[in-house]
Amino acid sequence: MQARTVRHGKTSNTLKVEGGLFLERPRFRMVRKRDTLSNLLLAVLILTASGYFVIGGQSVPTPNAGIQDYGDWGTVTDHRVEVITTFWTDNPYPIDLTTGEFLHTRYSLTLNGVSIAEGSRDRIDLPRGNTSQTQTTYIHTDRLAAWWVRFLSGNETLDATVNGQVRITTPIVNWTYGTTKSDTQFEDRTPILDSITRVVERTEGRYVTSRRSPISHRQVVVGAKVKDARATWGRIDAKRTTLLIHYRIHNPSDTVPLAVDSTGLRMSLAMNDIELFHTGNGALSPETVNATSLIRPGETRTVTFAITMNNDRVDDWFRSHVRRGERSDIDVRAHLVLDPHGTGETVRTPNDNVTYHCRMQTSVLEDDQPTATTCGDSGKRP
Repeated sequence: MQARTVRHGKTSNTLKVEGGLFLERPRFRMVRKRDTLSNLLLAVLILTASGYFVIGGQSVPTPNAGIQDYGDWGTVTDHRVEVITTFWTDNPYPIDLTTGEFLHTRYSLTLNGVSIAEGSRDRIDLPRGNTSQTQTTYIHTDRLAAWWVRFLSGNETLDATVNGQVRITTPIVNWTYGTTKSDTQFEDRTPILDSITRVVERTEGRYVTSRRSPISHRQVVVGAKVKDARATWGRIDAKRTTLLIHYRIHNPSDTVPLAVDSTGLRMSLAMNDIELFHTGNGALSPETVNATSLIRPGETRTVTFAITMNNDRVDDWFRSHVRRGERSDIDVRAHLVLDPHGTGETVRTPNDNVTYHCRMQTSVLEDDQPTATTCGDSGKRP
């Protein structure tokens, strides 16, 4: 291959290397000269404007900038979630500053003290007049589990803070414009826990019948009286979330003990069709019955069921929440299965699944959308 020599005036723009190959010399000097010329021109403009306006008794025009939109949700995929921020600039000088050395932006989104998105953009052109530009930042989805822990541990209160900064730099003076927006949501509501409590409350009741005992061959009273159902959060760490369901259960029988197995609570919770909690698939097993799992005839005891969720599921739910405009439909199902020990038949409370539906919506980046939830109310979709 024959190398072509490019000349500009009397100065060659090629470089000879070993083997006789000629390569084009990088034009660093020309780029430096252009940047230096732009900086010099800007300095002259500022100094000239300063002298002119000082003589005229007027203030010197200065560039201005700020955040126009703190953020909108962009593209959501299985790999990333975008946040699009819009900032505005006002360049009062009669030239476009296009060397990319004058405008710098910074952005961060923090939820409950966990920075889930931060980014910067440097070397941006500063056109003359009033203009708007955007910056794309990406959610750190690996930090969502840490946020989830803070969110639940803080009684499901959502604290959102957005920080934006625009800096204009010139050879003579720099200007920095920073703004912060904070909002607290669900201060007096716990939508997830409320939805669970509402469904387990509906399993309360008196479930008593009589059966023929296979041992004594006589009719005996069996069943349970279930009351004081409620849900609380248990241990929450970076990997797992534990949900606790509490019941006050009375055994009305005079002769038959009531077995309460760890799989006796059949419950599931899904948000936007993504299942977060699920328990109780298996059948009650005689091998799990012991003295601590038996409620003796006439006895009343508080029973607690623990359900554990892997926090990896938070990522999938968060993406669905953003896709739906920061809205989540919550669906909960539950019933209890208790075993009158030795009778050969279980007692379901109630006979069919109890279901509960509600909705929660946040307003972190959704403009003009109020924070709202129906969870804890009647249980009908809004």
